[in-house]
Amino acid sequence: MKTRTGALMVLTLVVAVIMTACSSGGGGGAPATSAPVIAQGVMQKGSVIVNGVTFDDTAAKIAADDSANLPTTFLQDGMVVKVKGKRNDDGLTGTADQVEVENEVRGAITLKGADTITVNGQTVLIDGATVFANGTPTNDFAGLAVGNNVEVHGQRDATGVIHATRVEELAAGAVVDEVRGAISGLSGTGFTIGGLTITTNASTTIVPAVTLANGMVVEVHLSGSTATRVEIEDLEDGEFEHVEGVEFEVEGLISGFTTSSNTFTVGSESVTISSSTRFEGGIKGDLVNDVKVEAEGHSRSGGALLAEKITFKENIRIEAVASSSGSANALGLTVKTTSLTRFEGGLTTAATITAGDGLRIRGFLNRDGSITATRVIKQNPDSNGRSILQGPALQVNATAKSMQIAGITITVATGTPSFNDDSTDSVDDNVPFASLDQFFAAIGSKTMIVKAKGTFASGTLTATEIEIE
Repeated sequence: MKTRTGALMVLTLVVAVIMTACSSGGGGGAPATSAPVIAQGVMQKGSVIVNGVTFDDTAAKIAADDSANLPTTFLQDGMVVKVKGKRNDDGLTGTADQVEVENEVRGAITLKGADTITVNGQTVLIDGATVFANGTPTNDFAGLAVGNNVEVHGQRDATGVIHATRVEELAAGAVVDEVRGAISGLSGTGFTIGGLTITTNASTTIVPAVTLANGMVVEVHLSGSTATRVEIEDLEDGEFEHVEGVEFEVEGLISGFTTSSNTFTVGSESVTISSSTRFEGGIKGDLVNDVKVEAEGHSRSGGALLAEKITFKENIRIEAVASSSGSANALGLTVKTTSLTRFEGGLTTAATITAGDGLRIRGFLNRDGSITATRVIKQNPDSNGRSILQGPALQVNATAKSMQIAGITITVATGTPSFNDDSTDSVDDNVPFASLDQFFAAIGSKTMIVKAKGTFASGTLTATEIEIE
C-alpha cells in the first residue's frame, strides 16, 4: 500500500527484519553480524530503528504497493513497514536491505467520534502515539474532518479497531481506496474486513491466483465496496515470513487470549507460550487482550510461534492514589484515557474516579511525555502510603543512586532492602544484587524496565524497594 511523505516525528512501525549469519574479522572493522532473525517491532526513523537497533537504510530497496526503488526520504514517522536486513553482534546497529511499507486503510473519513474516525468501514483510534502529517490542518485530532482523505498506519486490537500510529491527509486525486486486514465471513460474493463488507466479482484480480480463505491477511484495492484487486500478504511478501530455526520477533496487540489457552494472536501472528517462556516488563498474569507485547522465538508448532520471550511494550505501571476526581492523574503525571481504555474494580470511565482512590494503571508514554492508560483498576490504597512506578529507567546516575522514570525522579537510599533482578532474561533471575552499586551498573549499561516502590513527594519517589523487570 503506497504512502506519501510527511513531517518527521516519533516513528512507530511494524517491521520485519531478516538477518543473515556472517562474521567480520577482528581488528577495527564493522561488528560481526548475529544469527539470522525475522522481526516485527516498534521502530523510529533515523535511519530505521526497531527495538532499539538502528539499521542503516542508505542502500535499502524501498517499496510501497506496486512502486519500487523509492528513495529513503519516502520513509516517514509512524509508517508501518517490513524490513529485511542484518543486525550486528553489538545488538545496537545493523543494515536494512529491503523495506516494504504497508498502511492499514486509505480513503475518506465518513464518521468522527470523540477520539475515533471511520475510514472505509474501519474504526481508527487516535491516541498519544499517533503521528499527524502532510496537511492535517492543525496537526492533531481536531484538524480531522468528515470528508478528509487520509492514509492510516497502525495495529489492530482484538475487536479489529486500528490503533493509529500515523494519520496523513491526502489530496483527493491521490487516493486509491484500500484496506488491509484479515478476511472473515467469506462467501461466494465477498468477505468482511473490520466493519466493511467487500464484494468480489469476475473482474476482481487475486494475487497470487489462489482460493481465498477466512483468516488470510490481505490488501484490497477498492472501487466503492467492490474489490478490484486482492493481494494475499504472506504469499506476496514471502521473504518476510518466518523461517523455521531462525529467530522471529513479532510485536502487536494481543487478541484471542483466554486464560484456558496458551495460544493467542499478536498482531496477525499466532503465538504459543509455555512454562519456559520468559517475561519482561510484566508477568504472565498481565497477558490480556489489547495489551501490546513483543514475542520472540525460533520455531513453530501447529502454525504458532513458540515464544521463548514475551516483552510487554506498554511498560508504564503506576500504583498510587488519584490526584483529583474525574481523571486518572497520579504522582503528578498526566494520565490520559481513551474510549478503549479498560476500567475495572467498580470504575466505568475516568469520570467515576474520586480523588484519593487507589489506582493500578497500565499504559504507555505518549510523544508529549504524558501517559495513555490502557487499563485502570480501582484498588485499596497502600496502607503505608507507598506508591509504585514502573517504566524505562533514564538519566541513570550511579553516583547519586538516582534515575528518572516517566519524568519522575527516583532516589534510592543506601539501606534499600530490595534491589532484585526480577527479569527472566538474566543470569541473576530473581536473585538480589550484592549491592546497589552492582544494581546501578546493570541498569546503566542499557535502557531497562525498572519498578520502584516507595513514598512520593514533590516530584520525587524515594524508593525502599527497586527491581529490574
